[in-house]
Amino acid sequence: RITQTQVNEAAGMTFAAGMRAILRQDPDIIMVGEIRDAETAETGIRAALTGHLVLTTLHTNDAVSAIPRIKDIGPEPGLISDALLGIVAQRLVRKVCPHCQEPYTPTSEDLRKLSLRPEEANLKGWRKGKGCAKCYNSGYLGREAIVELLDVDDTVRQLIYEGTMTQLHRYLDKISFYSFRKAAIEKVTKGVTTLTEILRVLPHSALSCKSHGQLDKPRAAKVKSLDKMAPNRRYG
Repeated sequence: RITQTQVNEAAGMTFAAGMRAILRQDPDIIMVGEIRDAETAETGIRAALTGHLVLTTLHTNDAVSAIPRIKDIGPEPGLISDALLGIVAQRLVRKVCPHCQEPYTPTSEDLRKLSLRPEEANLKGWRKGKGCAKCYNSGYLGREAIVELLDVDDTVRQLIYEGTMTQLHRYLDKISFYSFRKAAIEKVTKGVTTLTEILRVLPHSALSCKSHGQLDKPRAAKVKSLDKMAPNRRYG
């Protein structure tokens, strides 16, 4: 059975108040429309720690950015690291029209915008739509999702608890995290969508190499080794 409660802040039924009422009904799954304040965030986290599956949303540029965002809202990093299971971010991009698509040869500037070397770019796979009656001369028809999924493993939990975002990005790069940037590159180089569409939909930070742990050597040398961080902290 699904029970939905409408938020009415004027009547005192806030997200946090609604969650407290829901918890008294012993739910299996709780869906909160949005985390907006510290009280709602902490109530949701404590609900997750007591055995409830809690789903909610945050306004961020990508999945990884949800971590500093929820920290800024207020809950203790220890509670966040223990409660968080995963984060999903999604953007919809328009697909190249299959009826009028044609090969497109990327320029050096195109490759620079994606920080790609020619050997990485699958140059024969790029496509663009020239426009036809089927797509109303837009060159696009239909949409497809670009998804970034952050699976919170023990190392990510450790970094949420006492690490930095730089360390987190470096770890995710080390494990070949499938970021928005990688998903976008795959869609473009396989001819699913265009670079123009990617640049329209995704924030610049999501396409930046430096935002995904690929730092220059002087900065990388300053990053603390993960092995030296909280060796005694365990997660069950």
